[in-house]
Amino acid sequence: MDSMDESSTSVPPKPFAPAVEATVDVGDPNKIIIIGAGPTGLALAQGLKKASIPYVVYERNENENIKRNWSMGVHWAIPCLKELLPEEVFATIERTQVDPHRSTSDTDRLTLLNGATGELIKSVDSSKFYRLRRDKFRKMLLTGLEIRWGKTLDQITYSDDGLAATTHFADGTRDTGSIIVGTDGPHSRVRTLLVGEEKAKVEPTDFATTMCFTKHTREHALFLRAPPHHPLYQTAAHPMGMFSWLSLHDGEDPDHPEDWTFYHYVSFKEPRDYENKMTNAELVARQKELAKHFVDPWKSVFEWMPDDHPVWYGKLRHWDPRDPGHQWDNQAGRVTIAGDAAHPMTFQRGQGLNHALKDSLELCKAVQKYWNDGAVSVQDRKEALDAYEEEMIQRGGEEVRLSEGNSKTMHNFEKVMESATVKAGMHLTRQGIAS
Repeated sequence: MDSMDESSTSVPPKPFAPAVEATVDVGDPNKIIIIGAGPTGLALAQGLKKASIPYVVYERNENENIKRNWSMGVHWAIPCLKELLPEEVFATIERTQVDPHRSTSDTDRLTLLNGATGELIKSVDSSKFYRLRRDKFRKMLLTGLEIRWGKTLDQITYSDDGLAATTHFADGTRDTGSIIVGTDGPHSRVRTLLVGEEKAKVEPTDFATTMCFTKHTREHALFLRAPPHHPLYQTAAHPMGMFSWLSLHDGEDPDHPEDWTFYHYVSFKEPRDYENKMTNAELVARQKELAKHFVDPWKSVFEWMPDDHPVWYGKLRHWDPRDPGHQWDNQAGRVTIAGDAAHPMTFQRGQGLNHALKDSLELCKAVQKYWNDGAVSVQDRKEALDAYEEEMIQRGGEEVRLSEGNSKTMHNFEKVMESATVKAGMHLTRQGIAS
């Protein structure tokens, strides 16, 4: 899993009323303003800083603590991350893994099993696969960066001369820069301002799940990571039209397995217009009932979960930037989006973070193309941002559809062998699709 919604619905912002005496940031007006301090925005900020291009990052949360934590896979985008980060920061990436004591091997592969029998369907081909814990990865990306916390974006305005754009925040402050980049997640406010509230909404698919994070006894925890089970991650497709995942989420203390946290779910078909009203206990009971049809380790990990354990329902959603009505005006290269703000996708192909890091790198390169010691050429900036968006929209949009198709086939056992994960692995071609 690479990226997930922090909530199933977005909260509409307060109506915008420009403050007469609003506080104005006094930084460089030619800087790049980044909205959102997630991996996409932070990786971009690191790349801009490395290139000596001024930037500022605004984040609506009050501090670096995150409401929900999960793990993410990064593989083909590792070279992108390496190019963006200072060498000494990238060198710490293995410390951000779910198990920092187990070095990632070039030969580690995600295993896809038959959930009813345990037979191997496929060892999914990929580049070197890192399983990262979101909070630790984000902390690594924060190294050396200054973030403006507690800033909720309301509106964006543009100067008549085509040179600048200004962010207006809910607290009455504002800031002006050369480019505003929305990296503010699946329910992006920047995307909403670009295409309108209705068209910006993430679209539900016909699949849902309930996320479970559990701890177990020492004996049970060791069992979940013992052969033939993969010690870090494994998944299964079931003939009954279900899909399951189990991975280590936190193995920080190698001497105390009872302190390890595991992440697991069973996903299932659900009409896209279904409105979930189940209680926490009902969500747990449903996951336990579905898991009874699976072999170990899924059968046991759900059986051992307490009936009142807190869980998190999630509808699988996406947004394709290529769809009619989803196009936007980048205001002569003054505003754009990246990562989950630009192409949120279903997570069962493990591509969200990788495309987000690719966006960060390509956008950083685009800025460097027109940057001339801060002297803004409107035409050069527009050409650079247009080129970035053309590539990103095609690549990201194709992956949105590829991931949706993958979710469909993974929940149809007769077609599992036709899924993008089985046929194509987790690579990327020049065209932006797996091969």
